[in-house]
Amino acid sequence: MPYIPAEDRPVLDKAVDALSESIVNELVGGNDTTDISVLYRHKISEILVNLCSMETGGWPQKLDTPAGKLGEEIFKISEKYNYKGAWLGELNYALTRLIQEVPKKMVESGRWKEEFRYWIYAQTAGALERSALHWNEISMPPGAKWVADGFVGVLFDVKDEYKRRVNAAYEAFQIRKSGDVYTTPYKTELVENKGGFQEIMKQNKKEETVIDAKKTPEGLIRAPDSSKNTDNLNTSSSKPGLSKSKG
Repeated sequence: MPYIPAEDRPVLDKAVDALSESIVNELVGGNDTTDISVLYRHKISEILVNLCSMETGGWPQKLDTPAGKLGEEIFKISEKYNYKGAWLGELNYALTRLIQEVPKKMVESGRWKEEFRYWIYAQTAGALERSALHWNEISMPPGAKWVADGFVGVLFDVKDEYKRRVNAAYEAFQIRKSGDVYTTPYKTELVENKGGFQEIMKQNKKEETVIDAKKTPEGLIRAPDSSKNTDNLNTSSSKPGLSKSKG
């Protein structure tokens, strides 16, 4: 959820722009643009190294690179909030902007025709998840173990939001264009909405019988009202614990 205050964004945007430019230069200079995932992992690691160094007071040693400088800016701009972990939101914003700026610049360079295709999503999501798994295994110094937890949380959140906000929309338009791939009894289906599409839950086969349940007019299944079900309640005095006292 990278919705940091507007006044924090220009400084980070400038650092993100410098880093995305360096990544594009490396991709254009190489022969395989699928290396975007490899470069993302390297640059993310450099960002996190500098963040960790500034949070712990020197471990590990800071890096003098565009990615390292972005890490420093993220930390510095969060200091005004005066609480530990304030930079996590700034990190989320910076990474979310980075994975959008690199494809945009690749299109501007003429190497790519589109900013988003499924393979770009897969490489980006893979880089974010592998980066998270990498930091999950790093042995942090005493008192800084929470830093690695924060890194992992942000990286997975950026990946999840990228899928929810971008890839889900891309897939919807691809389904409308080429048809669905799911044929299971239960699935979501697209319906047209004002200006786009939305998913609804569908069941393709005859509804199965639900034992001990009733169907509401809205088509939802609800469990029976236990407060009205006394079929299994025997208050006979012949059963221990259920007899009523007369005194």
